[in-house]
Amino acid sequence: MKRVRIYLLGMMLLCGMLVAMVPLGISVNYDRSLVVETDSSNLVVSDYYLETSQDVSQKPRHYAVIVGISDYKAIGDLNFCDEDANDWYSFLAAMGYDEIIVLGDDTNSYLKYDGIATEHNAKLALLDLVSKAGPKDTIAFISSGHGSGDSRGSSLLCMWDITAGEDGEDGYFWDTEVAAILKLAVADQIFVFLDHCFAGGFGEELMNMPNSSNVYFASTCDIMGMGWDVGEYQNGMWTYFFLEYTLIGIFGSEPRTAMESVFDIAQAVYPYPKGAHHPQEYDGDLNNTFLLW
Repeated sequence: MKRVRIYLLGMMLLCGMLVAMVPLGISVNYDRSLVVETDSSNLVVSDYYLETSQDVSQKPRHYAVIVGISDYKAIGDLNFCDEDANDWYSFLAAMGYDEIIVLGDDTNSYLKYDGIATEHNAKLALLDLVSKAGPKDTIAFISSGHGSGDSRGSSLLCMWDITAGEDGEDGYFWDTEVAAILKLAVADQIFVFLDHCFAGGFGEELMNMPNSSNVYFASTCDIMGMGWDVGEYQNGMWTYFFLEYTLIGIFGSEPRTAMESVFDIAQAVYPYPKGAHHPQEYDGDLNNTFLLW
């Protein structure tokens, strides 16, 4: 059983971020961080779920798992992660994705709802997604919520049951655990979008996967950075600028839009122009553009 110690982020850092936002006219409600110390070693993912899967489709198919957690079981809540999930669901559903699984909390309203976003459920959903997608297909893993790390180079997504785990898990969904699942995918395209604090730490793990040439990853910040809930946008800041402002507002939801172009525009107008809180892009294939469709 992992030993966990949670402690509050220094108020000086938070105050500094809030002050930085004032000239921009943006009121930040909460950051999306949770700092922890734990042992992320000995993580194993079974390929049991892949035994009878990964059939080759005649027509490319599109699958997604979307996570949006605003109200947590045992830690402080956020405001707009459920809206992030709803907005991504609406966008992908309108595009024509064949299957979209949405996991969230137990108090908010979701346009589609497939269960609580426990670590156990998130892993099963990702394994199912990976098992269904063939070599012509596209898969997407999109998540908004609290994030954290171990201060030693590893990052994690805070699932709904963090610190009060269910079904044999502890709620800490580590970068190595996500990569251990996604590296099994034979999908032609693997899209990862994370609006969590410290999410940039997932980049190294994803780019070291044997199928990394099929991966495109956009993160709200680097391994020590913050993501933000913003009342003016009713979204996480990175979700707003990437999805709402750029992909929908500028490109008109065009399915054949290159994600690299979306990132370039979104990061250029993002309120933090550089540093740890600036969005990060990890592109496994620099010779070809990445498309969600």
